[in-house]
Amino acid sequence: MGQVTETKNDSIPQVLQAIITNDKNHALWLNTLSLLEHIGSRKILLTQSSEDTSEMILRHATEEARHALFFKKAARTIQPEFRSGYQNSSLVRGTAARIYFAKLDTLVRRNLRKVFTDEKTFTYLAYLYTTTVIEKRAMVVYTAYDEILNESGSPIRLTNLILEEEGHLSEMSAEMFRLDPDAAKRLAILEEEEAKIFTRFWRQIGEFSLN
Repeated sequence: MGQVTETKNDSIPQVLQAIITNDKNHALWLNTLSLLEHIGSRKILLTQSSEDTSEMILRHATEEARHALFFKKAARTIQPEFRSGYQNSSLVRGTAARIYFAKLDTLVRRNLRKVFTDEKTFTYLAYLYTTTVIEKRAMVVYTAYDEILNESGSPIRLTNLILEEEGHLSEMSAEMFRLDPDAAKRLAILEEEEAKIFTRFWRQIGEFSLN
């Protein structure tokens, strides 16, 4: 499994460390993670609900929704009065977070559309690649975040969530390599492009952390 490139500026640990020093910002950050997990769950259900829906897809959608709930509840651990939805005022750069996910989805679909003409195969592979790339990025962020939470003595820990994400990646990798003979090469290209999208997104998170 390839290594996702970290941004050169505004390093992930540095920005996360700044965010957790402010309880209000920390709660907003947790709600932003909840949003991204929620978008992922909703996207799976919207694109993969058919007579061919597998146990893997149902489990994945369910776990993403559970992760969204986990982060939402964690925000209340930081700020007990936190009861917000996904309004931009309740997020860290909410528009940028939504744009990051949308651009990644578009990137994957544009790449696959050139090769896979069968709609069912195309849709399934788009799900596999988009989810794989974003979850590999999530693993980088979550691992750094979990280490910072541990060092700060926070009651919030991501250990089980990270293990579930690792399970998702293993399953999806097997499916990609089964259906796409160029999976290794394609995934490397998509990860390289995702790094550019993430860098722009993370720069905005970094700017927020300085407020």
